[in-house]
Amino acid sequence: MSKFNNTFCTPYLFIFCLISSEICLSQTKEETTIKKLLLAEIHKHPRSKVNDIYKFLHQAAFGSEHAIKDTSSARNWLEEEIAGLGSYSNDALIDTLSPDGRLVRINLSRYLKEGFSPKELLNAFIKTANNYNRSIEKFRSYWESALELVSTKKLPFTEKEMDIIFGEQAKENFPAIHHSKEYTSEYKPAYRVVDLTYLPILRK
Repeated sequence: MSKFNNTFCTPYLFIFCLISSEICLSQTKEETTIKKLLLAEIHKHPRSKVNDIYKFLHQAAFGSEHAIKDTSSARNWLEEEIAGLGSYSNDALIDTLSPDGRLVRINLSRYLKEGFSPKELLNAFIKTANNYNRSIEKFRSYWESALELVSTKKLPFTEKEMDIIFGEQAKENFPAIHHSKEYTSEYKPAYRVVDLTYLPILRK
């Protein structure tokens, strides 16, 4: 009976271990990727505050800040922001937000400089806002990855700072928030969060 059990169980044990290993590798890969994206964001914008990291991870997990019912309002907002853009910046065209590469920030100045259509960007933004599958679980996972970077001194924040903002926003079910004053003053962010699925002119 013992011999039968060993012969029967070994292949299934092997398959179970293989599947478990693949799951762990997949999770590690995603965590490593979101960490790399966070580190890249801090490298590009070293004056970022905790608010800005929260906003980055929020966009990575939730996409655009909220659904858009009034498309004319979204259009007017884009037109006004384009009209108010200063001189052309050296920002990258795309800043990647999500580990799968789908969710990105499209920097307006660079986008327009390269001759792409504002109308196509607006359409992609609206579709992303209305269709992206938001996930609190994913946000929590990303936040844990950020905390690991903080604990190893790879992000310039304290665990207390992270805990405070997380606790405050958790009470409101993790809403979208604004960039910090420091980030806004230094970098003058002007971008749209889109799922590149809806903007094929920029898909590789």
